[in-house]
Amino acid sequence: MTVNDTLAIDTHAHVYPARYLDMLEQAGVDPDTTAIARGMNADSSDEDMRTRLQWMDKAGVEQQVLAVTPQVPADAQTAQWINDEYARLIDTYPGRFHAYGALPLPDVEAALAELPHVFERGFLGVSLPTVFRDGTTLDDESFAPIWTQLNDRHAVVNIHPTGYGVCSPLIADKGLAWVNGAPVEDATATLHLLKAGIPGKYPNIRFHIAHLGGDLAFMFQRIEDNYTDWDAFPASPQETLRTFYFDAANFYEPALRLAVESYGDTQILGGSDHPYFQEDKYVRAFNYVRQAKLPEEQRNSILRTNAQRLYQLD
Repeated sequence: MTVNDTLAIDTHAHVYPARYLDMLEQAGVDPDTTAIARGMNADSSDEDMRTRLQWMDKAGVEQQVLAVTPQVPADAQTAQWINDEYARLIDTYPGRFHAYGALPLPDVEAALAELPHVFERGFLGVSLPTVFRDGTTLDDESFAPIWTQLNDRHAVVNIHPTGYGVCSPLIADKGLAWVNGAPVEDATATLHLLKAGIPGKYPNIRFHIAHLGGDLAFMFQRIEDNYTDWDAFPASPQETLRTFYFDAANFYEPALRLAVESYGDTQILGGSDHPYFQEDKYVRAFNYVRQAKLPEEQRNSILRTNAQRLYQLD
């Protein structure tokens, strides 16, 4: 199979049903945070899904992995509803979609109750935000039972930004929450995990970080030096990051090649960030990999075989 006829797996895509967004607002979520998911042809309606499939075909994408982050559930009811709706989409369009489940964190008790149902639905894993609405971060000690359950299930855990600009006024108050705030969140949340030693404590979890991990590849040596010279981490960040997966929803070839050099070509996944990039820019998300100055085997791996290995797909 050559790179030009490789059918891609898009590991970074979203569906935002209008009913779900309404439920979030009824549960008290600020409408300003749901507004970015509305009016984007990203509903689970037949019409929007038909258009989605047409552009997947044009982009040479066989399957999308769906996640509802950053529109995370407000409570157990909204978590159950969106997980059921994603399961319906998988059944309605066989062979075209997989999903990450959503958990009603930071309510640990409710999340533990929903977690078994995520895997009963056949989902690939769960998607978690970089930070929760109340400011709780992924390294919070209260999440230990969640990590334990995910570790016991050898789960894939997707980490996705929230648009909170790392809770920094220097980013959020300056209109940069999605310009550079999102990749900064990717990197910061990953560093939280490394600092807390979570990958070492829960070695069966496989992490999938959005947007090439933000600036982690750029800072690859700096991060390692902080470990070797100042004991800033409990284990080598470079060695740990080379076990993580990073999706290619970045679209800049030099950044892609840097990520391949830093993390390894086996750790990069195809990704689009649909619906934020649609139509011709959706096609670009995969053509930039197909046209990258990388060996053909590496491009094929990024487009398809790395995802097949991560998710244990045929």
